[in-house]
Amino acid sequence: MNETNSDTNLLRRFIRQQSGSVTIEFVFMLILLILILAFMADLAILRSTAGRLDNISYSLANILRERTQLYKGNENLATERVNNRDVTQFKALATRMAFGDKNSNKKIYVVLEYLAPENSTYRIIGDTDKCKPYEALQNLVNLSPRSEMNNSRKIPLYQVTVCVPNYSFFSTLVPGVAKNMDETVRSSSITVSR
Repeated sequence: MNETNSDTNLLRRFIRQQSGSVTIEFVFMLILLILILAFMADLAILRSTAGRLDNISYSLANILRERTQLYKGNENLATERVNNRDVTQFKALATRMAFGDKNSNKKIYVVLEYLAPENSTYRIIGDTDKCKPYEALQNLVNLSPRSEMNNSRKIPLYQVTVCVPNYSFFSTLVPGVAKNMDETVRSSSITVSR
């Protein structure tokens, strides 16, 4: 009987005792705030990477479009003259634009596409196994504008897709999210041919 009284008194004292409760609540709130800040930082880095890739893909699409002027009119993606060496040059340029150094060890993938609706020519070269466009250019034939000179002629299109590996901290913590998410952050830009 004496033991039950002492146990009951011990339990009542524990319930009334509040000297460490503020510290425990502070620790729990601090952990929660750190997780929220880490999530916000992770999201900011992801959005910054996506914005940088948007700029890179748009710039590379414009360079690809201007190839006919840069190479005296005999170089475009429709011909077999554009090969893996050209893709390597685009990749080096994308690496320099993304990381500031063309010899960086960080991975970046580039896919170049060409579509000529007039003769149904479609060509895709680059890192097609590691970097997939949001939508293949051959499915976007309706985006091709008509020529000002000849209203029946559709102008060829170029699409450049740039991808970098996704190193999201939170996607690795949540099981199932990493399987459903793409392994890369990507950006695609479409432009008309000259």
